[in-house]
Parts: sequence; C-alpha cells; structure tokens
Amino acid sequence: MVEHQFGGPWTELKLDAVCYYLECYTKALSQRQFDLWFVDVFAGTGERTGERLTGGLLESQPMRWVSETLPGSAKRALNIRPSFTHFIFNETDRKHQKALQAIKEANPSLDIEILGRDANTAVTEIFSRAIWRRGANGSARAVVFLDPYALQVDWATLELLAKTQCVDVWYLFPLHDVTRQLARKMSGIGSKEKRLDRVLGAAWRELYELPPPTNEMFSNTLFGSIPEFAEEEYRKATKAQIETWFKSRLAGLFPYVSEPLPLFTNIKQQKFSLFLAVANPSAPAVNLAQKFHRHVLKNYAPKASRHTFAR
Repeated sequence: MVEHQFGGPWTELKLDAVCYYLECYTKALSQRQFDLWFVDVFAGTGERTGERLTGGLLESQPMRWVSETLPGSAKRALNIRPSFTHFIFNETDRKHQKALQAIKEANPSLDIEILGRDANTAVTEIFSRAIWRRGANGSARAVVFLDPYALQVDWATLELLAKTQCVDVWYLFPLHDVTRQLARKMSGIGSKEKRLDRVLGAAWRELYELPPPTNEMFSNTLFGSIPEFAEEEYRKATKAQIETWFKSRLAGLFPYVSEPLPLFTNIKQQKFSLFLAVANPSAPAVNLAQKFHRHVLKNYAPKASRHTFAR
C-alpha cells in the first residue's frame, strides 16, 4: 500500500459534501439515461492516511493521536450509487498511479481510466474527445473534481470546462495561497505575476487600488526639503473580498456558481473555498444543481462554520 498522508477533518468535510452531491447527481441523471462520467484530476492514491485524536475522560483512556486509512475521492466516487458509467483518475506521481491501477484491477467490471498528465493537460485531453463535442445536446455528462494542493489549476482550464456546456465542476479554490501571492504592494508581486495571470487571469489586478499620479510631495526638515515618494499601489482586499471577487469571475464563465463552502485548516485560517460551477446553461440543469447544492450547504455549512481543524 502506498501511504498518502494529507489533510484533516476539513478534508473529510470536503469529501462528504462532494459525495453527497454526487449521489444526488447520479440519482437524478441516471433516470434520464445520460452517459455519466466522473473525472478526478488530482486523484492521489484513492486513499489517504490521517490522524485522529482518541481517548479522554469519556473513553477512560489517555488521549493520543492514532493513524487511520480513509477512502479518498477516487474510492468514494466508485461507491456512489447509482454508479457513474465511466471514471477517469489523473495523477502525476508514479507511485500514486500504481495505487490507482491496483484499484482499477480490483474493480474489473468498472470502466476506469488512469492518466498521468499535468492536471491542465489532462482536462484539455479529456474534453477534446469526440464524445463531448455535442455539449448539452449530447448524452455525455460529467462531474469534474478539481482538488489541487496549491496553485495548480489554470484559468484557461476553467474557461475550457465552461465551454463544454455539459459538466459540473467542483473546484477547491486555494484561497490562502492566492492571498499570499497577492502581495500588499504591487512591487512585491515580482516573479509571481505570471503565476497569478495563469491561475486568475489578468483581471487579478482589479484587487489593487491604483491611485492617480500625483506631483512629487515635499516635507520640511532641519536639512531642507526632501521628497516623499508617491504612495505605491497596494491591495486592500481581504480574504473574504478575494473570495467574493473570484466567485464573480467564475460567474462570468459558468451559468451557475454556488456560494462557496469555507474550509478551515485551523481555528482561524480559512485555506480553501469549495465552489460548484455548472457549465450547462439549460434551466433544468441549473435548477437541479441549485437544489442539490442547497442541501449540501444545509448539511455541511454549519460544520464548516465551526472551524474544525487538523492537528
């Protein structure tokens, strides 16, 4: 077994929310004879090794952390009922690919494809196939899970998925990492500019206030007048404002974008925002997604708001 250790209680909350949606999705669409695909672009090993605090007064044992193996997104998707018809798991790490291959071999009755591409390349390759060319008029429908560790999903990839008109996208937006890249002063961006362009598109510059040019100002001192440099462009936007701004950017691409589910990795730090974006412009598709997501928020937003966090 290849051990894949990451995440914490917030990871389980994320997977619970997505899988709840997947169950609603397959139940509704399988009745309409759609050809259903699940695409996991950062599939890992299909499992994760986590830590859980046990013991205490209620258990009459000393408190201690124990390791446990939990199903990841790939394994959990395979257990959704009614089932998807096709599964594509993408992972660049070779050891992780072997673990996914073992899952495929253990499920010979299922149509499982393993890819080893860069995430953005994988999405481009998958949705360039002929089956997706009919868009919302065809029978193929997909849920795409974009679950990056950091700034690995390109804005161009989101644009491509929106153009399919037949996929629902769950995107774990790396809010904390994006905020860190957006330096307070524009001059602090430096070499990060290209990365921000790639992940957010050129519009990220809207998050900075650009003051009009001013004449050189002077202040008097004992040594005469010295110049004070005009104030530099700086970012006032908070994490909450960046999250709202990004939602509006997604809404410019997709017919429906959900309110995000906030995911906290400690009691104060929101690291991710989990968005649902629906590419199908038809009213029935949007209405179904809204209905399903309302249930997701009802069931999982209260847990997220309690800011459960990992060790």
